[in-house]
Amino acid sequence: MLQIVAIVFFAAVIFMLADMNTRRIMRRFVERGCAGFRWRRCFPGASKSEIREFLDIFIDALGFKERWRLCFRPEDRVMDVYRALHPPGRALADGMELESLAQDLQKRYQVDILGSWREDITLADLFTKTRRPVA
Repeated sequence: MLQIVAIVFFAAVIFMLADMNTRRIMRRFVERGCAGFRWRRCFPGASKSEIREFLDIFIDALGFKERWRLCFRPEDRVMDVYRALHPPGRALADGMELESLAQDLQKRYQVDILGSWREDITLADLFTKTRRPVA
């Protein structure tokens, strides 16, 4: 029984340390104010729920907490967020977050972002693609 308690304790400590590290490396994004007004200004025809749904797909694909959803701004470049999470030269393996994002956007909005992917693509660029009517 003591072994199980010790394993659970150490797993909890490891989880907490990993969570603190993720928050530390994502600080420049998550410690700024709510970006909801920026999204509404950039996309006045979009409802709050449409914006939140899109941002939920983004944060889910990258494995972020739901409360970080409105920390990301329309002008944020996807690769800047990705590189903050996976800095060059860091030994951690790629969790295929960008691939998951592309698949999730394809599944929800029937858009192929891979065909128009650019190194400097922003969240606003991706959201714009989700707003186009499917032909």
